[in-house]
Amino acid sequence: MSNVMMNVSGKNLIVFILTVFALTGCKEPEMQLSTLGKKLPAPSLKGSSPFEQDFDSQNYARVQGSCDSRVGTILVSFDKNIWHQPPSSPDLTDTALSAGITNDSDCSDGSFDIYLTKNDLQNIWGITTGSSGTTGSGVDYIYIKGSSIIGDTETLTLVDGDVNSPGTGPNSGVAALVVLEKNWPRGFAGSDQCGSFMAFLNTENGQRATHTADVSFKLSKTVAGSTYSGITAYKNWSDCHSDSNITDTFTIPAGSDYTEIIYRFPSTPLDAVLNFKIINTSALRASTTAAAVTLRNSEASSTYRWLSLEEHMFQIYKNTCYPIRLRSNNFNNSPAYDQFGGTLDLVASDARMKFYTDASCGTVTSSYTFSSYNSLIVGYVKFSEASSTDTMASVNLTITGAVGNNYYYDAVPLNFRVDLSSKSSPAKLDIWGPRDIANGYCNAYSVATMNANGTLLPTTSNLTVNLATQESNLGQFFADETCATPISTAVVSKDTALKKVYFRAAAANAGSYHFNVNAPGLTNHTPIVNIRTPITQFKIAPIDMIAGACKAVSIGVADGAGIFRIADQTYNAPISISITPTPGSNVIFADPSCSVPASPSYITVGSGMGAAVLYIQTAGLNGKMLDLTVSAVAGVSGSAFNGTFQ
Repeated sequence: MSNVMMNVSGKNLIVFILTVFALTGCKEPEMQLSTLGKKLPAPSLKGSSPFEQDFDSQNYARVQGSCDSRVGTILVSFDKNIWHQPPSSPDLTDTALSAGITNDSDCSDGSFDIYLTKNDLQNIWGITTGSSGTTGSGVDYIYIKGSSIIGDTETLTLVDGDVNSPGTGPNSGVAALVVLEKNWPRGFAGSDQCGSFMAFLNTENGQRATHTADVSFKLSKTVAGSTYSGITAYKNWSDCHSDSNITDTFTIPAGSDYTEIIYRFPSTPLDAVLNFKIINTSALRASTTAAAVTLRNSEASSTYRWLSLEEHMFQIYKNTCYPIRLRSNNFNNSPAYDQFGGTLDLVASDARMKFYTDASCGTVTSSYTFSSYNSLIVGYVKFSEASSTDTMASVNLTITGAVGNNYYYDAVPLNFRVDLSSKSSPAKLDIWGPRDIANGYCNAYSVATMNANGTLLPTTSNLTVNLATQESNLGQFFADETCATPISTAVVSKDTALKKVYFRAAAANAGSYHFNVNAPGLTNHTPIVNIRTPITQFKIAPIDMIAGACKAVSIGVADGAGIFRIADQTYNAPISISITPTPGSNVIFADPSCSVPASPSYITVGSGMGAAVLYIQTAGLNGKMLDLTVSAVAGVSGSAFNGTFQ
């Protein structure tokens, strides 16, 4: 390690992880994720780079970062071969650090904070520090990654500022590449279904980055090396579902590091792999790596299914019985209620991990079968180990369809980390679920109890958890998937570690906010939740139905929570307006003095406008009924009003 760690300019950590949810509730389709993968936003360094710190004089370097709370523990390597989780308590010998300092290598609270000390580098990683290229082995690279259910995340590479080291200098943290990834289910898509990709900006070292100007690009689509044109792209989900506003050019805005691209896949499944690549970038370079997609039949007659893990269980505790819930899904993203359910064979890479048929983990099995018309399998898993050690065991789980099934099951190998420590009691709370949500949608979350290592751990008695948001008036928690029964607390039952709850946002403004989940005796959790306010509906403002004057009728656009928004584009919609019994003369006008007659058949809410306004002369309309209907247009639902003038 050089005498002064310095000049690492890229400070975004890239961590990818799987998040899994049930395919139920009133969620946006893009929020449903599966075990076939979706990468979450990358963490970022909060403090200075370790290479900007004087390691040789202080005998340690501190690495702090922000991260999505669904990322698991942080692993560190200096050669990409030997990986270790930093110890809970760093060796502080020959440092000036205060006694009692601990490493937080767990992202469940949305951050990590670790100390890489001289003695730990030597005793754990086998690194003898000294001047780069002279004494000791030297450290020119630090690799950091996280753990997830589908394996380890991609790797953050931190590089010493040595002029002889690659990837350094004034542009080392600058965006250089545009890369493409297929979202859930990763590597697969259903015929005639809308599916999404993410286009990211990365540095040369693979870190997420932003650019000072918009970066526009197109995508090529090929099958067996030949261009394939039978597929259309859209900028958002609403356009895809309504088959409107087709596009072939996409933009990552200046200051942003990604954009989402929505495709409607061909109605006819292909006996081949579709390859998508970034091309024609307006700036930076396009990655040469293709996003490969196998197109499956999504029709009712299809024999293809994909598997999702219903609960986020990438890290478990030794000698503890956990439920494992596997969902079979059609490629139209609905649960597969098959009459003749298939059998799944499960194989763990470590013989100490076994699967069971009962909640007490008494009867061992190596396979599970979907019962008739049931899309969910509930099994149980336990890792048996008598000794305690401050390490994690890593176990790969392979799930395959058994011979003789009526269906083919697509899945990827899962990776579990097993906590072998003596920390056998819950110490803190977490809440698992989407971190990017939109106003008005009902989103599923799981309240989780964990030990100090961030390992899911059952409670020994019923635990009442308080559910709130740190900021006021952001929305409401609910007990049910339709968000009909509001709650402010939830009970994690004895001998369980998870409790399903739901949240529907109704924020006045889009932004980053915080949940606040707490219970007596446990460390509380305040993870970030990003709330968006997309326009989803026309809305008629309250109308004054007291007859006798010229009255305004305002028709605006609103988000899913019914909150009026300033139009982000021009919205045109047909309207019908009638008054019965019919007045003897025209009563609809275009001006607030009711002097300019109008007979509107549509309204226009222009970009940057709050509402379109028309006027009704209500004098003499006592007892007459007003009917007003605004029709739906692509991606925006309609609205209606009827009432009687008084």
